[in-house]
Amino acid sequence: MRIVIIGAGLGGLASAYALTRAGHDVTVFEKAERMPSSGYGLILWPSGTGILRDMGFDTTGMGYRLDKLAIHASDDSQLIRLDLDRIARRYGAPNLVFLRAQLLGRLSESLPDGCLRFGRQLVAIRESADRGSAPVTLSFADGSTAEADILIGADGLGSRVRRHLLGDDDRATYTGWATWHGVTRVRTELTGSRRVKTLTAKGAMCVMHSLGDDLVYWAFETPWKVGESSPPGALADGVAARLVGQAEMSPAANLKARFADFADPMPQLLDVITDDDITIFPHVLHRIPESWSRGRITLLGDALHAVPPRAGMGANQALEDAWVLTRAINGGSDPVAALKEYERARRRRVRRLYRYAARGVRETGTPPPLLRLSRRGVSITAIQSAIIKGLSNYLNER
Repeated sequence: MRIVIIGAGLGGLASAYALTRAGHDVTVFEKAERMPSSGYGLILWPSGTGILRDMGFDTTGMGYRLDKLAIHASDDSQLIRLDLDRIARRYGAPNLVFLRAQLLGRLSESLPDGCLRFGRQLVAIRESADRGSAPVTLSFADGSTAEADILIGADGLGSRVRRHLLGDDDRATYTGWATWHGVTRVRTELTGSRRVKTLTAKGAMCVMHSLGDDLVYWAFETPWKVGESSPPGALADGVAARLVGQAEMSPAANLKARFADFADPMPQLLDVITDDDITIFPHVLHRIPESWSRGRITLLGDALHAVPPRAGMGANQALEDAWVLTRAINGGSDPVAALKEYERARRRRVRRLYRYAARGVRETGTPPPLLRLSRRGVSITAIQSAIIKGLSNYLNER
């Protein structure tokens, strides 16, 4: 079967990898000119790492194991703890953090020659019911075209395939928050550890964890207003500006103004972060449509269910989509029925994902003071374990 995937993100490449291994003729079109060489870290829970293993993808020598997660107040008192190693043992797969560029690079290298094509920006989609024509024909900005028996839209937030299916009025909603994130080489208390540490106060937070080799991934979350600019001078709102007595700041200065009084390892981290290290993006929630498959076309990943990174589920849910979709396509000869089966199998869990992410948006802010009553912090291991399983087709159906 001729399958075209738009977008070379994690969901698109994982789908291509699994579908080519099953014998399908797969082509991935990506508008960028090359694979990313840098970027942020992403965490895969046992659902995500288990799916990669089930697909036959070898992660040997990749990823960095995470065993513990803790949320601290800005003065370093522990509020919440999470034993990730217990969850890994329960589901028989590790919690790993990857450099996104490394994981995407390994997946792309595992595809057949000619499968991945760069510099192709999709501009039009035509569907045909004529038996003498291709079911789906795609046109690209460079004048080239492609034909497909199945089209998979894995082209992320602002998906061109989603607009084709649902119209231009189908817009994502800003949540009022944004993430400033990056990877920095610095020696801190987290260097070489297998811990995730979060510091939170004053309606803002920072998540940090080691990537090995003295690399630390960090993600600051702060309030954000629609219309505020991207760097330099990004998100310099009135609160941060008053802290340093100026109306405009560089991104790095803005972070230092907001988080200067947070506990270790924040001072060491802020000392070395530069404007060039920082990528900023606003958090969005995109509604889950009643139906996201039509005929020979479907969606997966952020094109279907973009949620804020605070949910910690974006990469894992893209892999869930890829796993379920591949099984549906491999399980029958009727493409239309296969896409409907994929949609049926994923509907309940992606709607649950949306509700979970929306609840997280409403609950932003400083943690309740009652959490300070426990010296070691309140354990949420059982809760997180249930969330991971509740959002996973793989863990429930394998």
